[in-house]
Amino acid sequence: MTCLFSLVTVTSAAVLIGPPPRPHAVSCRMQMAAAPSESADMVAAMDVAALSLDADAKPKRGADGRLQPVLTLPGDTLETTASMVALTAASTALTAAIVARAFLLSAMPLAPLLAVGIGATAGELFSGCFHWATDNYGSLRTPVVGFACAAFQGHHLAPWTISHRSVWNNVHKIASATLPLNLAAAALLPPAGAALVATMLYSQLLAQEFHRWSHTPPELLAGWQRSMQRAGIALPFREHCAHHKPPFDKKYCILTGGLNRLLDSAPLYFWRRLEALVYRANGVEPLSWKDARIKELALSL
Repeated sequence: MTCLFSLVTVTSAAVLIGPPPRPHAVSCRMQMAAAPSESADMVAAMDVAALSLDADAKPKRGADGRLQPVLTLPGDTLETTASMVALTAASTALTAAIVARAFLLSAMPLAPLLAVGIGATAGELFSGCFHWATDNYGSLRTPVVGFACAAFQGHHLAPWTISHRSVWNNVHKIASATLPLNLAAAALLPPAGAALVATMLYSQLLAQEFHRWSHTPPELLAGWQRSMQRAGIALPFREHCAHHKPPFDKKYCILTGGLNRLLDSAPLYFWRRLEALVYRANGVEPLSWKDARIKELALSL
């Protein structure tokens, strides 16, 4: 049961991380499956590349050699509180209950199995759409999602900060958003439909946590976490490293990254078509169009 395995993944992540290493800043290579040392190089390369985007940024390195976190958003914190843990645990328990209920009430396991599979695929696409939208549009002043817009856009300037968060600190805001939506799905949809929605929504917690792993030096990850990355169950280092290159126009899916090649490829050019659609509707250009080649491609489709 993919969903239940995923639930255990997030709730276990907080206690399986070891002492920090000193990363080394070398270029990101995109040819072969990443060994731990190469993955560490990729993480460091993303950080060094980000420093070049802001001439005024001068973050210090700690005694362990890691860049210290940069917090610029109002109310942001690296602290882990009891409410963060409670929200994450509640979202996990509710999702597990909804999925288990679908299997218990189904005469045949096919419907709930399909629901979980479709929900996971939809969760991958949802992670990409939300990432694309918040990377390219909005600001802190945007209603409802303004904090997310500012967080994703600011993340490009200080990508190492996410690696200093605990799992609870990292996902609790998403967890709080899933709770009322999952309760509504459980009340209004048949069991398999509720399981699909719950899986899709909980995938966003997983996506955010897998995103954190992709910015964490591999020596700080447990062996099972690195194995999940190598297997493509969790977002691999190399997949996300390719996103962190201006104008940040591709590789938006952050659950497993499994849909990225399709969505970025010709002739689909999914994100460029979405950008052209938004532009023709309201005249707003995405941030990715700072690169004239991206704008030209989008408007040519």
